[in-house]
Amino acid sequence: MDLGLRGSAALVTGGNRGIGLATARALVAEGARVALLGRDVEALAAARASLGPETVTVVADTTDDAQVRRAVGEAARELGRLDVVVNAAAPRATGAQPTGLAGLDEADFLRQVDTKALGYLRVVRAALPHLLAAGGGSVVNVSGMNARSTGTISGSVRNIAVVALSKNLADELGPQGISVVCVHPGLTVTERTAGDPEYAAKAAGLNALGRAISAEEVADVVAFLASPRGRVANGSVVTVDGGRPGAIWA
Repeated sequence: MDLGLRGSAALVTGGNRGIGLATARALVAEGARVALLGRDVEALAAARASLGPETVTVVADTTDDAQVRRAVGEAARELGRLDVVVNAAAPRATGAQPTGLAGLDEADFLRQVDTKALGYLRVVRAALPHLLAAGGGSVVNVSGMNARSTGTISGSVRNIAVVALSKNLADELGPQGISVVCVHPGLTVTERTAGDPEYAAKAAGLNALGRAISAEEVADVVAFLASPRGRVANGSVVTVDGGRPGAIWA
């Protein structure tokens, strides 16, 4: 299936690792030109080298609005336009054990929400004029299955905030030709955990497929939702976790 992404221009935040990098790779494979946004200059350079000459990099901390606006503008200038935004820049979930009220670290809670929920908002806000100038486009916000479970307050709040943000933006921007979709990966194997059999076994035990889900599999779904073919999913929350046993999502 041709996703219709050839020649399009995409910005991927958190594109130097994990699901962000896998998504950038999937978009490049579909013929898109991609700008990677991240904080780590060396990691961005390595990611660009792995993706090819059509890829550009821009540096920004998404908790800083001025940096975001500068980086998004630079990406649009380098690529000539913006058709797609994929938000995947977020701190790793903190703590292996559930954290209740007594264990909540306020500073970490604020950092988690500021980077993931507000960071996504800042990027979309900065990209909006460029998406409109291109005649519309797609935004995919990578959230997580913690939005549908309790146990870690910051994990639940930061992810459910992305859901609320995505639906508000979908309603506002849909009439302007811009779709906004939220994606919930479950525990996903990335380059950081690829050689860890315990992690893979834990990931496999959380879904009905009985196997670990890879970042590349998540990225394939994200690429489809970011494409013109996927825009009909505007406002949706799409789970890519292999199916959580016992749960019914109405």
